[in-house]
Amino acid sequence: MKTLAGFIILMGIILLFADAELLAPLEGFAGYFIGGGLLLLVIGQLAGNREKHWLCRIGFHDFERQERVEEVPAMRWYRCKRCGKEKRAASIV
Repeated sequence: MKTLAGFIILMGIILLFADAELLAPLEGFAGYFIGGGLLLLVIGQLAGNREKHWLCRIGFHDFERQERVEEVPAMRWYRCKRCGKEKRAASIV
């Protein structure tokens, strides 16, 4: 679903910047393709993901910094405040 939505958004962007005579009649549909692709992406994320909060379902987590990873000193654990998802990422500070 995400791949299909990505292709629809890409097709809208290509139509937006296309300067060919062949694609000129479809130039007005670029916004519809981009908007429809974004809508399809959000609906797919809301239906497919099982996190508790709806913002976490579409990928907008609110991570807070946790303790350092023991194996790699430059890595830290991060935990989402809303859904509890954890990830490891490099930390500059």
